[in-house]
Amino acid sequence: MRHSYFLSRTIELFLLFFLFCSANGLAQKSFSCYYREYCEWSEDSLKYVNCEGYDDMSLFVLNAEQTMFVHTIESMKSAYFISDKKYDADADTWTYTVTSDVGNKYTYVMDIGHKEIRATYTKDGKAMLVRFYIKAVF
Repeated sequence: MRHSYFLSRTIELFLLFFLFCSANGLAQKSFSCYYREYCEWSEDSLKYVNCEGYDDMSLFVLNAEQTMFVHTIESMKSAYFISDKKYDADADTWTYTVTSDVGNKYTYVMDIGHKEIRATYTKDGKAMLVRFYIKAVF
């Protein structure tokens, strides 16, 4: 009887560990994107406006530990170091506070449900948004 309990408990713990690892995405994740859009924040309407976009193939690769990601475009590669992260279970999004490899600060939101990666930052004192449309996650 005791052996059965131990085996049952071991299987439960293994399954919990497997589910935890799967749920927390302990594997490198890649996000290929096909379109990029820039918008500016309007204090009058309290939303992002004047959005302009264009076709833009790029790839984000988030490491398994969620300590950094690399964004690759045709002409360059940039690294972003994650200083804070938060998962919103209701929205199924990850929010990352990051610093780029040249010292710029951003907030990134990985929104797989809406197939978007959004980044907010400040440019010339204005709040800006860049939105990448996800083609595939692998």
